[in-house]
Amino acid sequence: MPQGMPTGCINHPGVEAVARCRQCSTPVCNACVVGGPTGRFCSFECREKHEKFVKDAQGCELGKKRGGGFSRSLRSLASSAVVLGAVLLALGVVCTIFEVPVLSGLTRTVRGMIGF
Repeated sequence: MPQGMPTGCINHPGVEAVARCRQCSTPVCNACVVGGPTGRFCSFECREKHEKFVKDAQGCELGKKRGGGFSRSLRSLASSAVVLGAVLLALGVVCTIFEVPVLSGLTRTVRGMIGF
């Protein structure tokens, strides 16, 4: 155990602790330590809490990865197209109302092509 850590087990104060619980940081001796795939713990309850936390965290990471890909790209492209269309429509209305040197002629051409 690193220096500065309590050396007595939480359950057996006279016995030197060999680990700290991965969940709650409680010092535990060899007799009290509960091993698990994610570390050493002071109790089965702490082990279960930590394993649930790890499982939930992995689920969050997988969810982030699954949410991307083609569907995210398609949504991004569609939203960009909608924004571009709205900007062009607003620009066309402005160019129809006010004479803008280059854009008004272009606006008349486009309106003629689409039948407005």
